[in-house]
Amino acid sequence: MKVSTTAIWDSFVRGYHWLQVLCIGGLWYTGTEGLMDWHFAIAYFLLTLLLTRIIWGFIGSDTARFLLFVRTPRAVLQYFQSMRKTKNDEVHLGHNPAGGYMVLGFFILLATQLITGLFANDDIISEGPLARYITGEESSLMTEIHALNFDVMLGAIVLHLVAIFFYLYKKDNLIKPMLNGRKETVTEIDTDAAPKMVNGLIGWIVFATIGSAVYSYLAKDIVAYLF
Repeated sequence: MKVSTTAIWDSFVRGYHWLQVLCIGGLWYTGTEGLMDWHFAIAYFLLTLLLTRIIWGFIGSDTARFLLFVRTPRAVLQYFQSMRKTKNDEVHLGHNPAGGYMVLGFFILLATQLITGLFANDDIISEGPLARYITGEESSLMTEIHALNFDVMLGAIVLHLVAIFFYLYKKDNLIKPMLNGRKETVTEIDTDAAPKMVNGLIGWIVFATIGSAVYSYLAKDIVAYLF
């Protein structure tokens, strides 16, 4: 059986994905262990990643663009109906209709986590850099949302992992393309149907630009203290 491969994930999307995994793990560990300086440093790094990914959702490769991977509710329903078929030859080059909403939902959860963290406090010695601009009661509310939202994020992560193993069972490996950027198909993909790719280096340049601003306005003191 001849297998063809098609580029679907650029280097920025792949790097973003795995760095996000590391950052969330690091934030969980540092938050649990009370290593708040490291917690803030990792959060600023993740904030830079997310802001860049949002921009990349408008200027990046086809598979990264919101307008192309966030489908209509009807498309999602049709996708779930097609999954009930014994044999489904439909190939999705990028996020499938359901996966697109999962990604969008996770971005919203992640943005909520980062924004509330900027205003949160632990009522002892640590507080977000913007906590001083709101009242103590409002900051406490942000702290509660920050904690609750993380639990919701964990649920979303578990759901994501379940989906990965489900697709592995269906002989659709979602992990390998996120490592090498290419999807294997048993049918050759027409050139016109293949997603248009943008050099991921551009995304990393945007990341560095945003990172310099985040460093200057938010992270400079933390980085200086840690290093």
